[in-house]
Amino acid sequence: MDRKINPKIIRQRRIKLISTISITVIIAVAGFTLLVRLLQSGISGDDVYTSTVDRGTIEVSIPATGKIIPLSEEVIISSVSTKIMEVYKKAGDEIKEGDIIMKLDLTTINAEIEQQDNELKMKQYKFEQDKITSQSALADLEMQIEIDEMQIKRMEVLLKNERFLDSIGAGTSDKIRQAELDFAVEQLRLKQLKRKYENQKLITESNNKVLELEYSIALKHAMLKNKTMSEAQVRSPRSATLTMVNDQIGAKVFEGAQLAIVSDLAHYKVEAEVSESYGNKALSGSNVIVKASGKELRGKIGNVVPSVQNGIIIFTVLLDDNRDEALRSGLKVDVYVISAIQEDALRIANRSYYTGPGEYELWVVSNGEAVKRKVTLGESSYDYVEVKDGLNEGETVIISDMNRFLDKKKLKFKD
Repeated sequence: MDRKINPKIIRQRRIKLISTISITVIIAVAGFTLLVRLLQSGISGDDVYTSTVDRGTIEVSIPATGKIIPLSEEVIISSVSTKIMEVYKKAGDEIKEGDIIMKLDLTTINAEIEQQDNELKMKQYKFEQDKITSQSALADLEMQIEIDEMQIKRMEVLLKNERFLDSIGAGTSDKIRQAELDFAVEQLRLKQLKRKYENQKLITESNNKVLELEYSIALKHAMLKNKTMSEAQVRSPRSATLTMVNDQIGAKVFEGAQLAIVSDLAHYKVEAEVSESYGNKALSGSNVIVKASGKELRGKIGNVVPSVQNGIIIFTVLLDDNRDEALRSGLKVDVYVISAIQEDALRIANRSYYTGPGEYELWVVSNGEAVKRKVTLGESSYDYVEVKDGLNEGETVIISDMNRFLDKKKLKFKD
């Protein structure tokens, strides 16, 4: 026996059927609309970027890449082979000039300095002793010369007396000859003594110079050792930020090993690199634009590394404002080296479409349509490209990627 269906169930089935039909119709309409749009040769203004051709200045530039680094950075190295005893500062600390960063074991170098000081005193005493001895020997020779000169004068008087006596008949020729011989011998002996004195004087001066040189060398070594000792006291050379420190207490460090790095994080510069093909344009003193954190900073090229490494030229940019808040150590930045300035040039905005001077096919927007046109472009800055031919001032050009419309010549431009 048939039973009557509940009206509530019938109503639910009807609602379900209507919902299914409605969803199907909506999907069909949406698909048809999308298909129409895909088949239609048109483009929406919201999908592309455009640029209006105008006149203005173009700072012709070459692209480079760079990194922000501290304006000044000093590496502290160990002047001796030793080990780390204590570390008083950690990386990131603000330190003042003269602050002690770490303590090294200086027992060995202290002993060496003490020994060297003793050797230096011994050389000083020996130098003074030899100097006194030499002066005494010279003084003795000087005294002997004076005595011999007096003896010669005496002999000269005796010779004159003998000659006088001989002239009056009271003397003999033998006595005259003996007096003459004694006088001549004494003259030769005095001449020899004076020559000995001069030679001794030269030898003394030479010995003094040798001793002075030895003492001077020893003194310089002692000063160098004391300087090494002072450098072994690991102190900050300036007021700055400690960006690196070897904090391994007890670790052995060799002479020349890096102990710490002190950086000025209040002032910055840019370390940049550019392809060697632009080497003739990246010159010291050239103006530069640096884009950091959305800001445009100006500067000049400072030092250019003369050698080329792997086809790359490295140079330093000194910023006009090296304390700008956009600067952060290690930040990667875009660098543009200005090689020329073109005044009153016809220009459009620079985007990824531009790959260098030459001919391009650009889409010009006019009367609701975008028409492909051949255009000749010249040099560029980071924000503008020079228009050499094919566009007029005031025209609007699409500067977005339009490669999907390579087979089209004209598009309907929908605002």
